[in-house]
Amino acid sequence: IPILKWGPEYNSKKLLSDTIAGFTVGLTVMPQALAYATLGGLEPQYGLYSAFAGCFVYTIFGSIKDITIGPTALMALMTYQQIVGRGTDYAILLCFLSGIVQMIMAILHLGKYHQD
Repeated sequence: IPILKWGPEYNSKKLLSDTIAGFTVGLTVMPQALAYATLGGLEPQYGLYSAFAGCFVYTIFGSIKDITIGPTALMALMTYQQIVGRGTDYAILLCFLSGIVQMIMAILHLGKYHQD
């Protein structure tokens, strides 16, 4: 778990930098997430859930500090195609099952780049 490696070295200077970066990214992500949820056929609050939930999980388990995660226009359009006429519960199930597949792939080290 990467947070156990960098967590003890975290200091107030890094906290200030992360606060400024978080505020800046938050101002960008919030309207973007609202738009992507609408594009995906969901209510706007689901866009906010998807934008921030991943960030909290990535803080603990993520290994690359310079990565951006969250909803994208392509994911919104693909979700919309699957949930037309089915409702929000189906979108939540789709998201959950996608996460399960990603977790299985991570456990099995599928898709991981190895340099020999």
